[in-house]
Amino acid sequence: MAECAEIEKRAGGRKKLIGMVANPALTGFTAPKILWLRNNEPKNYDKVVQVLLPKDYVRYQLTGDFATEVSDASGTLLLDVSKRQWSQKLLTKLDLDNAILPKVYESEDVTGTLTKAAAQKLGLLEGTPVVGGGGDQAAGAIGNGIVKSGVVSATMGTSGVVFAHSDAMQVDPEGRVHTFCHAVRNQWHVMGCVLSAGGSLQWYRNHLGDAEVRQAKKDKVDPYQLITAQASEAAAGCEGLFFLPYLTGERTPHADPHARGCWIGLSLRHGRKHLVRSVMEGATYAMRDTLEIIQEMNIPVKQVRLSGGGARSEFWRQMQADIYGKKVVTINAEEGPAYGVALLAAAGTGAYKNVVEACTKTISVVTETKPDNATKKVYNKYYPHYGHLYQSLKGDFAAIAKTVEEVG
Repeated sequence: MAECAEIEKRAGGRKKLIGMVANPALTGFTAPKILWLRNNEPKNYDKVVQVLLPKDYVRYQLTGDFATEVSDASGTLLLDVSKRQWSQKLLTKLDLDNAILPKVYESEDVTGTLTKAAAQKLGLLEGTPVVGGGGDQAAGAIGNGIVKSGVVSATMGTSGVVFAHSDAMQVDPEGRVHTFCHAVRNQWHVMGCVLSAGGSLQWYRNHLGDAEVRQAKKDKVDPYQLITAQASEAAAGCEGLFFLPYLTGERTPHADPHARGCWIGLSLRHGRKHLVRSVMEGATYAMRDTLEIIQEMNIPVKQVRLSGGGARSEFWRQMQADIYGKKVVTINAEEGPAYGVALLAAAGTGAYKNVVEACTKTISVVTETKPDNATKKVYNKYYPHYGHLYQSLKGDFAAIAKTVEEVG
């Protein structure tokens, strides 16, 4: 946190920082980590020759070349996202030498070839081309075919990500969502992340779902099948019971590490079916938060493609359609990021003329789920209350975190 504040100060404020690199300073980005090393372990910092993201270190081992690509580099907080190159302006303000940063490529570009040693270890041919690749979310978006305006993905995994393609760079001036370079050449994306989306349901299963887990073992079924069946017995909106899914703090739209999960609205009429359904609704409301911001930015949302665990459940697909108020679909590819980087490699080595063609020719819609109008209206009445609850509790979350720190 201290390094994030330092970055904003050196940049001349949050607004100017967003103007330079399209995003505010967050602890998960690379720049604060570099500054932390410099501030806390100066001897180790003095030994730094190159700063590489994990996949780019693998690339170095494969090719001997220092390289990265625009989608992953966007998450360092050091890339001029509009120009798709390192921000010399911010690097200067942070007193960082751009010599420690690798060359930046487009995601489908060939960035090097396999060395003889790497080829022998892998059983491949020396000189095999290695393309740029992509950050996990950009690669996943390629794997889901999010390469045209109007198509958005909602990935309900342990964390939840809403990802929208954009033909032009668009930035939320409040910094609530990320604007990064897309893995599609000269295109961008806007993304929001819910830290404990499906993770909230996993928490429920692990700590409160013992009965369902035991029964699932007897029936030889997935415990989530029994848990979601129980949730389906409760009415939409859970008779005023809300769950805030901030079990590990929250990223979008609040960027608040002190936020915590809680049930609000419990009464004697609520039971287990309400508890579990409210957890699923809370995670889905949190995903809707990002969709609302994306639409505020005038980025069209014509189709929402679902993936992750939340896409496997018919019940949760319907809930997402009803809460988002959009038709949701699933596609024929389930491998996500791995499939996406395979398509990048195919486009980069000439199997397709570009990434868009690769996606168009290989990805198709399998299921469609339309919102139920009556249930949609119910959720539209409850959703504003969900949004107000964080604002009401924000100060309490910070105060509780301070007390926890004092008590130790």
